[in-house]
Amino acid sequence: MRLPIILCFLLLNLTLFSQIRIISPYSRFGVGDLSENNNAWNMSVGQLGIGISSPYHINYANPASYSAFDSLSFVFEGGFNGEFVNLQSISIFDNSNQSVSRNYASLGYLLFGMPVNKWWKTSLGLVPYSDVGYSVANYEEYPNTGTVVRLYQGSGGINRLFWGNAVRPFKGFSVGLNISYLFGSMNRQAMVLFPDSAAAMNYKEDYYVTMNDLSFNFGAQYRTRIKNDLFLTLGAVFNPSLSMSAKTNVLAQTFLISIDGIEMPHDTLAKAEAVKGRIVIPMLIGGGFSFEKTDKWLIGLDYKWQNWEKFTAFDMSDSLVNSWQVNFGGEIIPKVDNYTNYFARVRYRLGFTYGKTYLHLRGQDINEYAITFGFGFPLRGMKTMLNIGGQYGVRGTTEQNLIRESYFKIVIGFSIYERWFMKRKYY
Repeated sequence: MRLPIILCFLLLNLTLFSQIRIISPYSRFGVGDLSENNNAWNMSVGQLGIGISSPYHINYANPASYSAFDSLSFVFEGGFNGEFVNLQSISIFDNSNQSVSRNYASLGYLLFGMPVNKWWKTSLGLVPYSDVGYSVANYEEYPNTGTVVRLYQGSGGINRLFWGNAVRPFKGFSVGLNISYLFGSMNRQAMVLFPDSAAAMNYKEDYYVTMNDLSFNFGAQYRTRIKNDLFLTLGAVFNPSLSMSAKTNVLAQTFLISIDGIEMPHDTLAKAEAVKGRIVIPMLIGGGFSFEKTDKWLIGLDYKWQNWEKFTAFDMSDSLVNSWQVNFGGEIIPKVDNYTNYFARVRYRLGFTYGKTYLHLRGQDINEYAITFGFGFPLRGMKTMLNIGGQYGVRGTTEQNLIRESYFKIVIGFSIYERWFMKRKYY
């Protein structure tokens, strides 16, 4: 009876994922800004996910981790994201520093985990896969036409609805599979304006792309006891290349701008509707490990690599480069059974992430680094937890007239852990 309710709850919240969830000029390229391990627990520990597992959290970064679910319990997680962004650049006119700040908030994730039987565990979830949200203006000076303004705007993204499964064929070893339905749309516009010329015609191109398809990603974990309550977990993930079905509408036209600022179309140069094509999202591999002392502390390290040089959209590449990322983090619980001091039972989390994104612009690698932190606040008398995570990061550079993006993300989420599958002995 509960499974249909869960599915309805997921579907009713699909519309909440259609809002703009990011403000980044770098989301203009590829499939946008990738959303990885953005639930409060994973993000707080440096976006770890490959080599960790928990009976109280749903770690969709590695589907093999679902085997950690208690065979008698149900886990539900949800959360909201907020981000404060500051964009910095150097003016080409006077070399002065320019900056602008933006912020946004959105629904972050909905996750469910439960046992099917003692050896098979399953999960359902709705999370963002990538986000597009930017508005960039570039000014250039030419002798004959004066100032030329190039405007780039975009919105949208890809969502991910997944069903995950994990089995434990023998003690300590788990394998898992996420079957995901990726769907979404991206609207991108490029404009060239000639504000100083009465003769030059303004120009714009509009691209509206919709996409949807099934994808699969695989994971494995091996967990072994080193001594007493100290455990080592090794993990690996593999996402095969995905050729995703897509359609695009294209409109290119020239236009004039009236005194009142209203666009007046002049000539249509190109128009195409519902053109079918494929978007190829390349292979990803990753590995990680963690050490954990039960109900005391956890520390881990992940590494991921993705072959973005193979990315194409409608048979065209986007000059992307291969990306990699290193994640390091952990958590500590001072004393989990200290019921006289609440803060001794709080979970304190800290992490760090560094990597090369799939962007290489004007001879510059667009790298990103971030410091993460968070807290897990247990609710009295329950294993349910309020999770708060923060991440401060920097991406890009102001060299070569590029943009340096600094941001602070906050995630407020909760994980509800309940025993649903126990048989009563007495009535």
